Amino acid sequence: MTQAFPERMFARARELQGDGLDWLLANGIAWLEERVRQWPPAWGDDLRVLLYGDFRVPDSTLTYPSLGITVHPEKKENTIIKGAMTVLEATVKVQEKSVPALIDAARRINVLLGTYTLHEWGNAGCGWWSWVTHDAGGGSLMKLTHDGLERSTTAVLSLRPEVRRKVEAAMFWVREPRNLFLQSYRPDILRVYSSYWSAFECLVEAVNVLRPRPTPSKPEKQAQIDDFVQQRGGRLTAADVQECYQNLVSPGFVGKASYALNVCFGDDGDRYAEECFRLSPQEDRLYNIRNAINHGDIDAENPNELLRVQARIRRLWMIVWRMFGCFIPFPTPVDSEESA
Repeated sequence: MTQAFPERMFARARELQGDGLDWLLANGIAWLEERVRQWPPAWGDDLRVLLYGDFRVPDSTLTYPSLGITVHPEKKENTIIKGAMTVLEATVKVQEKSVPALIDAARRINVLLGTYTLHEWGNAGCGWWSWVTHDAGGGSLMKLTHDGLERSTTAVLSLRPEVRRKVEAAMFWVREPRNLFLQSYRPDILRVYSSYWSAFECLVEAVNVLRPRPTPSKPEKQAQIDDFVQQRGGRLTAADVQECYQNLVSPGFVGKASYALNVCFGDDGDRYAEECFRLSPQEDRLYNIRNAINHGDIDAENPNELLRVQARIRRLWMIVWRMFGCFIPFPTPVDSEESA
């Protein structure tokens, strides 16, 4: 990296932020563009990646002309990859050194590893890593003991059984998906996001068990619908009809979650519910991101899409951790965006 790298990257991030992007997303895109700028000369015009997994070293070079990928048969040692039985180097043809070209290359690599997984019936773990597209990873060792840990565990054990079951499930979902330090080369953002949303759903259920949501009578519900229509001058858009149905006619999970957030956070509950279900643009709603992940609408190998998810997971993280604090005494984070 040249000495100008940090200044150039942050200047680009500020430019992207000025265009309306979230700072974390802008910073991530600027970082990716800078990695392309620092393309190692030894690579020439090809992208070099490490393929890793529990497979045998091939006897000869493997070429996949339709994908523009060549896998070399020499086993790599002492790499960033830990825990895999085999690590190989592969070269991937790219039309140019650019972010769009990297995204295209990532998709082709994903097709190769995906079809390999199909042939193995899912019995062999595998993945890929590249200096350009992936972070080198990092972290620190945490202490195992904390003041107040016994108090927290006692609080969990003292919860009503039907509430405790949901809270314990939520604790599992925030613990399980995170990579260990030596596995930080593996992208885990989509796995973590989905698991955090599962934890959120568990905590919503726990709140509704502990303090059941009042059910309006038919006349009360009709009055709410009439008021909703009147506020919009008697003319409803398709989006209005959907909102009315989800919030008033048949609230379902949206109604349960909005209620739980208001129970936990009062006025701030409305703001959190908006981030989950009503934010504009729709693709940035926390609930919509979860659905997009589950339904295959987010490309797991597209660095730009992963950066967008990473920028939004901060809000989901804050909501989940603060909801835990409503059940268990521990040092909960302070939301810097909390309303006064």
